[in-house]
Amino acid sequence: MGWNKFLATLAMLIVSNAAFAEREQSFFVELFGASTSLGIHYDSRFSDNTRWGGRIGIAYTYSRSQDFFESATERTRGWSFPIAVNYLIGNGRHHGEIGIGISYGLYSCMYHDKAGREVEYDTSGSFGFIDLGYRYQSERGIMVRVGLCPGVALKTYDESGLRNKGVNRAAVFYPYVGVGYNF
Repeated sequence: MGWNKFLATLAMLIVSNAAFAEREQSFFVELFGASTSLGIHYDSRFSDNTRWGGRIGIAYTYSRSQDFFESATERTRGWSFPIAVNYLIGNGRHHGEIGIGISYGLYSCMYHDKAGREVEYDTSGSFGFIDLGYRYQSERGIMVRVGLCPGVALKTYDESGLRNKGVNRAAVFYPYVGVGYNF
């Protein structure tokens, strides 16, 4: 499916959801956190009278950290798809936010072998995360999120029971900042 069809389908789903729902919804751009680098997310309460909600997003990842994957890649880039359940604490415009989720990513990695040749390979991985933060929602619809996002790798094993070289996220705390529109 091309990007135009994907975006049109996504827009139709969002518009139809918004047309039939009275619940609070928002779109936001997130820097770091579960997005790792930069992501766009849709967040919604599960009904009009609950503080429970969820979010789904798409994020672009770029890292030069050799700690991103266990194979010590020199560059990692790709797309990840965070999804989470969250709960808002407080009333009015100021909220504490607690969430738990998982992010699955498709990555292209690069490193130099012993002969100095650049080697690229594709891989995937997933990590679990927790959002611990503050959310401000103005009367005009502006939403701001800030907080910490601890993450942990969800390791996978191959047929022989050996661990694959997956995302290495143990003991990682990503700060996050998000800005968006609440409706």
